[in-house]
Amino acid sequence: MSQDKDSSAFTATRLTSNTFLIKEYDDIYSEHPHIYAIIFPSTSNLSNISNTSASSSKVGHNMAGTIILIDTGCGGASNDPEVRVTNIREFIETVDVPENGGRPLNGLNNQNGLEGGKRMGYIVVLTHCHYDHIRKSLSDSPILASSHSPEFLSDIPEHSLCAFLNIRTPEYTPILVPHGHTILNQTSNKISSHVTVLHTPGHTPDSLTIYDSTSYPPMLYVGDSLYEYEPIIFPKEGSIVDWFSSIEALIGFVRMKEREKRVLLNAGHVTCLKPALEILQAVKRFMEDVVSGREPVRRRWVKRGEETVEYRQSRQEGTEANTTPVGASRFSLICPERLILEALTRSG
Repeated sequence: MSQDKDSSAFTATRLTSNTFLIKEYDDIYSEHPHIYAIIFPSTSNLSNISNTSASSSKVGHNMAGTIILIDTGCGGASNDPEVRVTNIREFIETVDVPENGGRPLNGLNNQNGLEGGKRMGYIVVLTHCHYDHIRKSLSDSPILASSHSPEFLSDIPEHSLCAFLNIRTPEYTPILVPHGHTILNQTSNKISSHVTVLHTPGHTPDSLTIYDSTSYPPMLYVGDSLYEYEPIIFPKEGSIVDWFSSIEALIGFVRMKEREKRVLLNAGHVTCLKPALEILQAVKRFMEDVVSGREPVRRRWVKRGEETVEYRQSRQEGTEANTTPVGASRFSLICPERLILEALTRSG
């Protein structure tokens, strides 16, 4: 089946030689989430993946290859009732992608290192548990999540917002991995590259970031910790105090990695292939302006029982005129006012 917007709830575009952005472009929730597929098309398999005490997950030698899938989207809930492919796995395995030579990303053929018609296996990494990132669980594959706050993940219906929206909560049991956990790509008994999981709480207690040294240039996947031209939304379970700590840690991490190569940043919505250090520093300045009162409150309302506020960046710094949507603020924020006050108290 060919990729077109009449047949599938998803589109896929190539970001690097082994990485694709899969976008749910017309979902009923207006989330348009980003799903990322990092493809290791080699004879590889998973080992130690179920060992939650291990600090790494190996991609070893018995399968046709491995796809690391970062998030799984809204479940294909499209505004178009005529869309035929609404399952992310079906899309990956059956829909021809023009930027993949007109082949599915994980089709039954002998391309991309597949042997004997086997499909590649999956490792799913969830940047956080919100509904627009988890609705298709791929429950027969390892699903990795942050071990930073196990109690937060003990109530996925509530903390995914599925209960609030009165929608079905997917059933899955995540493997909780520590900060610095690595997923290793092992070829010919040599570890050639690895993908690293970093705990970055703030947007939610279970938020994590993925660093892929495999890609050229290296990639940082930040989930919903930040993005541009749409409001960065914190639920009542979030923490702007923790967010600042996580962003500062990421800035230090990227500076260290950029001693060798420039790192690009990909987010859970809107933003991809942006210089990581610049955008991390820019969003931190915006949030500092919010907490200090330099940015005014633009709107107030009550959401999930809490006074909620919205901010939109007044000054447009570090943006290019030809890439900035007309009338849009590069950064904006929606969150419970309590989170701003907590951050103000801590900074004072």
